[in-house]
Amino acid sequence: MASEVDFVDGPNDEGEMFERPGKLTDKLPSPYPNEEAGRAANGGALPPDLSLMVKARHSGQDYLFSLLTGYCDAPAGKPMMP
Repeated sequence: MASEVDFVDGPNDEGEMFERPGKLTDKLPSPYPNEEAGRAANGGALPPDLSLMVKARHSGQDYLFSLLTGYCDAPAGKPMMP
């Protein structure tokens, strides 16, 4: 899956940047172009770097998986706050 995405890397021997297939160790790109856009989309708070959560917690990869997939629709008839 990582190799399906090209990453800009370099410079090469001629000093030019080049694209290469992704590796599992590549940093995930931010969904926001800069810090201000990230804050604007998240009510003023900068979104956390979840890769740090994987390193900081015991079984961090399991925690992150549960965090990202554990949400479900509200029960029928239960009003939710916006």
